[in-house]
Amino acid sequence: MEEEKSKGNAKLDLKSLHQQQSCFDKNWVLQLNKQEDINDFICLICKQVANNPMEIDCSQHKNMDESLIVGENCLNQFLSQNPNSCPIEPHDNCS
Repeated sequence: MEEEKSKGNAKLDLKSLHQQQSCFDKNWVLQLNKQEDINDFICLICKQVANNPMEIDCSQHKNMDESLIVGENCLNQFLSQNPNSCPIEPHDNCS
């Protein structure tokens, strides 16, 4: 019985972990913030507010003036579905 309870808690923990890693709903965040305050934190992949934001450093996009921000979970999902691809725009030799 205790073992079944542990398995149930493990499933809950994994589900909670997955939910925590998703980017935040932009409309929800805008309830307490101004658009200009969150512009630098918009995930380039899902267009929501990045959770655990990461800056992409792609040599093909060195000339861009803006920071290239993605949520960690979005980037991991994108790369698992599109290995060696750039989430900004398609090009060869993305690392």
